[in-house]
Amino acid sequence: MLVSNPFVQRPWARDVIKSVSSRWWTLFLSGVVSIVAGALILLIHWTVADLAVFLGALLIFRGISTMFSFPLDGSARGWAIGLGLLEAAVGVAVLVWPGPTLLVIAAFIGFWVLFNGVMTITGSISGRRYLPYWGLFLGLGVVETLLSIWLLSRPGLTLVAAVIAIGLWSLIYGVILTIVAVDLKNLPARLESGHQKSGATSFADPRPRVSRAG
Repeated sequence: MLVSNPFVQRPWARDVIKSVSSRWWTLFLSGVVSIVAGALILLIHWTVADLAVFLGALLIFRGISTMFSFPLDGSARGWAIGLGLLEAAVGVAVLVWPGPTLLVIAAFIGFWVLFNGVMTITGSISGRRYLPYWGLFLGLGVVETLLSIWLLSRPGLTLVAAVIAIGLWSLIYGVILTIVAVDLKNLPARLESGHQKSGATSFADPRPRVSRAG
C-alpha cells in the first residue's frame, strides 16, 4: 500500500526525508512481488480455491511489507503498522474463509481495493505539496476506486473477468511502487543538490530567504 496519512500534514524536514528514503527497498520489493503476482494471475488457469489461496498469501506479504515501511508523507510509523496489519488481516480472511466462492473473493478484494483507493486519493491530495509523484498516486487511487466499484457491482462475475481485473491491478500497482521506490532512494541526494543550488535554509521551505532593509 502507498501509505500516507490524509488527516495529518507534515512538512518534509531533512530527518523525515532520510527516514522515508531509508525504507525505499520495502516499496521496491513489494512492487516487484506485485508485478510477478500480476503476471502469474494473468497467465495461470486458476480454480476459485487456488486463486483465493494465492490472493490471501499476496495480501499477507504486502501487509507485512507495509508494516516495515514509513508513511510517504512522514507521518508516524504507527500509521504504516496499522494499515499493514489491516491488509494482512484481509489476506488471512480470504485464506480461512470456508469454501470461498468467486463472489466472496470479489467482495473481499473489492472492498479492500476501494479502501486503498480512497486512502490513496485523500492522502495524495492532502500531501501534494510534499509527496513525490502525488499526481501519479491520485491517478492510481482513481483507478483503484473504479475497479473496486466494478468488482462489487458484478454479482454474476466470471472467473476470467475477475482474474483479468485483479491481475492488471496488481501489475499496475507494482509498476508504480517500483517507480516510487527508485525515486525515494535518490530523493535525499537530489534535494540536497537542489538545496545547495538554491541556497535554501531547509528542505521544508526550498525558497531562499531574502532579508529586507528596515
